[in-house]
Amino acid sequence: MSVFLEICLILSLLTVFYQDLKLRAIHIGLPIFICLIGILIFLDYAYPLNIIWHNAFFLILTFFGLYIYLTVKKKELVNPLKSIGLGDFLFFFAVIPYFTTANYILYFVSGMLFSIFSFLVLKKITKTNLVPLAGFLALYMVILRCISYVTNFDFFATKLI
Repeated sequence: MSVFLEICLILSLLTVFYQDLKLRAIHIGLPIFICLIGILIFLDYAYPLNIIWHNAFFLILTFFGLYIYLTVKKKELVNPLKSIGLGDFLFFFAVIPYFTTANYILYFVSGMLFSIFSFLVLKKITKTNLVPLAGFLALYMVILRCISYVTNFDFFATKLI
């Protein structure tokens, strides 16, 4: 069953990458499907439920910080979803069950760096100003999953800190 779930996950992440790169949008069903697979994997590994709450709290706190920053910068109330797409926001929530808290924070930060560098390469090729953030983060997660399979090092649950 877990091999089937992993295949479904990889295919879903690659679909997010393709859709976000080509359409600059992702179907709302993809983050939901990715989250459902994550919950099944999470339950299969019998992780404590507080990991999901801690990861969600980190994400909410981060987006609240973005809201405060944008509001202060523009000197008016701002919708943070104007700066980051709804698909990107949903993708961040969808991948919560895959990581322990420290690893989720590391994925968040390193994924942003990966997205910046990937966007700089993409910008040279396509001359675009829109960042396919969910797509780059999905590709980054596929890369991490593949490295985990080859090296037997779990980037998602191993204590790194």
